[in-house]
Amino acid sequence: MTKMDPAPHRPAPTLRIPTPAIDRLPRARLEEMHDAAETVLECETVLAKSGMSVVSEVLRGQGDFLTWERYPRGDVFDTETHCHYFYHAHDAREMAKGENGHFHLFMRPDGIIPGLKPWDLPGARIPEDGASRFVHIGAISVDAQGRALRIFTTNRWVTDECLYRAEDMIRLLDHFAIELAHPNWAVNLWLSGMVTLYRPQVEALLRARDAQIEAWLAEHPDSEVLEDRGLQNITEWPVDHVAQIGMLEDQLDL
Repeated sequence: MTKMDPAPHRPAPTLRIPTPAIDRLPRARLEEMHDAAETVLECETVLAKSGMSVVSEVLRGQGDFLTWERYPRGDVFDTETHCHYFYHAHDAREMAKGENGHFHLFMRPDGIIPGLKPWDLPGARIPEDGASRFVHIGAISVDAQGRALRIFTTNRWVTDECLYRAEDMIRLLDHFAIELAHPNWAVNLWLSGMVTLYRPQVEALLRARDAQIEAWLAEHPDSEVLEDRGLQNITEWPVDHVAQIGMLEDQLDL
């Protein structure tokens, strides 16, 4: 990812979505989310007791923490699950208050559900080789202590992804997992758990992203919407472990 040219249109503000209701989710999904909450909290506790965090461990041994550089070097790829991620930071003016950086999370659809079709909008970049296509399911912002602040989605140009519609991306989410010890097993468990714990939010963010892209295209019909620097971080939701776990335990009568 590199810093891009100035926006041709007035930049759009990031849409903050409301917290999705979970009262109609199947009990099995609620239990899966609750299990993920236990994993997330355990990872945070163990890292903190060890004087570590999800930030310290992706930056360990990487030299100076430089704006726009990706960490750890070379990213983290799980070739069996077809998932990968990296951590980086923008200029402070382009990040949320208190944000140290964010984890960008990706999946390769062709290795998980072959045959899914990319969203062919103006500005789309669609590699002919399906194995080369990757999608950005979202990003998780954290503070300097590794505490999650928000989850957000971006326009195609931000991560150079091959964009797919939200409904197709949602089909992939059951398969998101980073099952590696590098750079730190607890970090990878934490990221995998966060996607499961906040699955309703990730789905809602992706659906709202699609709606925002379509609205932007309608307002700027001359735009290559997926390349438009006026549309960058599209949707966001502020992370709240206490509220999320409270909703789950209410639904599960725990």
